[in-house]
Amino acid sequence: MRFDVRWIGQGGYVFYAGDKTVCIDPYLSDSIGKSGGPGRLVPSPIDVRRLKVDMVISTHDHADHLDEESIRYLDAPGTLFAGPGTCLKHFRSMGIQENSLYRLNAGDSFSDKDLVISAVYANHTPDSIGVVIEHSGYAVYLTGDTLYDKKLLNAKEYSPDILIACINGKMGNMGYEEAAALAAELGVKVAIPSHYGMFAENTENPERFEKSLRKTSISYFQMEYNEKYSITDIVKT
Repeated sequence: MRFDVRWIGQGGYVFYAGDKTVCIDPYLSDSIGKSGGPGRLVPSPIDVRRLKVDMVISTHDHADHLDEESIRYLDAPGTLFAGPGTCLKHFRSMGIQENSLYRLNAGDSFSDKDLVISAVYANHTPDSIGVVIEHSGYAVYLTGDTLYDKKLLNAKEYSPDILIACINGKMGNMGYEEAAALAAELGVKVAIPSHYGMFAENTENPERFEKSLRKTSISYFQMEYNEKYSITDIVKT
């Protein structure tokens, strides 16, 4: 069965797992810029109105991870909206119905056939989470926003093949050297940089992450905006 991933910018990803499509932290508007904050450096790679998903996960309640402008277009019959308690509270305030909400605090999980989604510890906001997605015999660990913390190694119990890690080193996130150290400590096969290239005030050069990984046996993989990649192919790089 297919297990693909597409990067939609910042910490946002779309996973295609069999017949299910899961979107994590979509920021597909310029709502922050329009409200007086930093504007996007790149246009949205996809028209959110054309994005059809079965589940939306927000890892924490910050505007570039729970973006109301994006979420409203994804609110369709049958779509689940998941995340920690603060995110569920925000979803409710937007009018999303209770039967469309699914709580994912650290330690919680969701399963559907061969798809398992587990929420893991993140050190960013009081209830922020990382996410491990398991499907077709592979596990992908997405850190979400987080500082480096030894508790992140709890994700090792899932034996992740791929680490998608924030590298920007600002505003409550670990930097590229810490992300490379985390990849080595987890023993993943491939590491992918995340959370860069969206805002001038909060970005990093992913080549620095690649250079840090050269000290390890871990393969580096850099995703392009809106390109769909097979998880199997990434692991074999």
